Amino acid sequence: MKILIVDDEPKIRKGLCKIVDMKPGWYVPESFADAESAIAYLEAHEVDVVITDIHMPGMSGLDLIEKMREACPKVVFVILSGYGKFEYAQKAIDLGVKKYLMKPTSPSEVIAALEQIEAENLNKSAASTPHQPTNNLITQHAMQYVDLHYRSRITLREMAAALYISPNYLSDLFRKNTGMKLSDYITNVRLEKAKEYLRDVHYKVGDVASLVGIADARYFSGLFRKKYGMSPMEYRSRYAAGEADV
Repeated sequence: MKILIVDDEPKIRKGLCKIVDMKPGWYVPESFADAESAIAYLEAHEVDVVITDIHMPGMSGLDLIEKMREACPKVVFVILSGYGKFEYAQKAIDLGVKKYLMKPTSPSEVIAALEQIEAENLNKSAASTPHQPTNNLITQHAMQYVDLHYRSRITLREMAAALYISPNYLSDLFRKNTGMKLSDYITNVRLEKAKEYLRDVHYKVGDVASLVGIADARYFSGLFRKKYGMSPMEYRSRYAAGEADV
């Protein structure tokens, strides 16, 4: 899988290249500090995935995607940004962006996103994205909102206001399109993010609850054990031991 990296921060580019090199079959043919150079490369070369920042000197990452969306319909775009403005996420979804990752992110989060992309049919996903039904698009916006705000307190009223719909309509629509309560989805996202933090030894186990937006560490531990059948500490130990089923 060929992965192009576009970010004006040298450390970020270097770090992403190292992450990509960790997986056999993945490689970075080029990396760029600006969108214009990346566009020139894309016009002459084929890649599978583009990981781009939003704010860069000159053209933004969103402008890059908008310009290349029709020219490179098979390319999957991923945003890695330090800007959590929901308007950016909405624009990204409208442009068919597959993932919107927030800086700082862990290597495991980047790998998980790329593994998901690799596992899917790139042609089908790229072709279908711009034509999704409106109701499903609203659901995608809600999911993206959770991805951006899972570290903070999320209320149905605030999310609905950001999406310009009523709280009851959002709640009913989300359950209709996903088969689950919005509150359950938020909890699942937080617990999956917690697993990513636990895989990174730079984060203390005791701090993970607050990192994923759950104020009560004991409550978090109970939720984690209920979903995964083990405590957060046990999960870290089993992951460190290389057990495949975690």
